[in-house]
Amino acid sequence: MMSAFECYKEYVALKNHFTRPSYDYHKYNGKTRSSLQSFETRKDKLYFMKVAKHADPINYILSNLVENPKIWIKEIAFSPASEEVYKNWLKRQQSLSYTFKTELSKLNSKFNTNFICEDNKHPILLKLYLGKDISLETLCLLLELSKAKKHWDSKMQYDLVWEDTRTKVEKYMPFIKVDKDKIKNIVLDYFSE
Repeated sequence: MMSAFECYKEYVALKNHFTRPSYDYHKYNGKTRSSLQSFETRKDKLYFMKVAKHADPINYILSNLVENPKIWIKEIAFSPASEEVYKNWLKRQQSLSYTFKTELSKLNSKFNTNFICEDNKHPILLKLYLGKDISLETLCLLLELSKAKKHWDSKMQYDLVWEDTRTKVEKYMPFIKVDKDKIKNIVLDYFSE
């Protein structure tokens, strides 16, 4: 079982990862300057104790921070919505290939047209994500496979919606555990039909 202090360190590291451009959870192995002494003076230790007792505290924190990078530990610890966010995230992780394949059906049948930015409009793929028709995981995987992110960066250079989404994609992608070759084959099979 995780201690409240270990939970606090994970929360700080993950929160920094999703809210600070310069911090990379993987690069620093989740290390921060958090000290036991500073933790002991906090008034919110109770929340960390509660989250530490969760069956999967790290992924519980991660799933909620992916959903809302500005969420506070109190909301994670005591909100029924946080448990729902975690369950939905876990379900997507456990059936990632299936979810990905299912969500491909929402895309335009001509693969490349889903990535085209024209006349200051968002590409189809981005619209589907923003409309909650596809998951963040599907968006990340398709951007990774297609290498379209660079194109979108140049076409939507001053688009605040894309800026926020791009940051979320870049920060979340390293957490997605999937066989990339399998995903690539799913795309090839689906769009060659």
